[in-house]
Amino acid sequence: MKKLLALGIGVLTLTTMMGAARAVDMPVKQEGRVWIDQNFLLAFTPNWSLTTMPGARVEFARTREGSAGMQFIELFFGPNYTYKTGNFTLKASLWYYYMGYPQRGRLKEQSPYTGTEACSTAAIAPSTYCTSTYNASHNIEIVPAAEYRFGRWSIYDRLIAHNTFYADVYSTATPTLSVSDQRWGWGTVLRELLQVRYALTDRLGVSLADEVFLGVLEDSDTSSMKASNGTPTGFNPMGYWKQGLRYNRTYLGIDYKVTPNFTITPMYMVEIGMNPIDSYDVSDIAHTLFVVATITSSTFGNK
Repeated sequence: MKKLLALGIGVLTLTTMMGAARAVDMPVKQEGRVWIDQNFLLAFTPNWSLTTMPGARVEFARTREGSAGMQFIELFFGPNYTYKTGNFTLKASLWYYYMGYPQRGRLKEQSPYTGTEACSTAAIAPSTYCTSTYNASHNIEIVPAAEYRFGRWSIYDRLIAHNTFYADVYSTATPTLSVSDQRWGWGTVLRELLQVRYALTDRLGVSLADEVFLGVLEDSDTSSMKASNGTPTGFNPMGYWKQGLRYNRTYLGIDYKVTPNFTITPMYMVEIGMNPIDSYDVSDIAHTLFVVATITSSTFGNK
């Protein structure tokens, strides 16, 4: 247990040092957030189940910009297939994933980061109030996962193929691409999470996990969008992503089984965000209280 705690502290210290090192190139923003997901799992048989998971994220603090308030909402929905043999559990899911981005108009520090601020979105003429906007994307998630248990320990590995097929953040036509062409497409991001968990009791566990986000398939239309100097302009965190490392998340938390059908999992999550174009340029470090509340039910009894 002490070794696990020391490892977690080491990982969190390393991520903070990474952000400080990159600050020479571009000031790294720091954010404070709370993220809550409500996971409903309905089992039809011992193998087949259905996930419905809405969630929301609120930002209460941000450096060099105004805090964003409610900044993200999400919904996962789809079937799961689970197979258990011995100490192994294998699971495969196919989910629809809705991602919504409420964007509060706020003042944002401008390059070269001398303290000059401007609206994060267009100002409402003739006043200087910033416009608030809302964008969304539609995605398909393919999620294989595997878990191995030995004694009180378990190792869990999950891979998500995150496929975006529509994103309305693109709203300006170009000489070669219509707005519709930009919004409809296909881009894939791979997310891999590796977690180690230790069961303190039958109802309480502690875990440490790390998750990387890698852009692997660029949308053909938005990847062709470039400025006159050749700089890509189509890649956007709310839309289609560029290839390469985009995010890294580290989680340290506990899970507590309140009842046999209700588990709550609070975690501290530190998220390192990369520049949408340059995978070597850390742009954000977000500190998040991430809470997942899971309710399970079945149609075939408690077998």
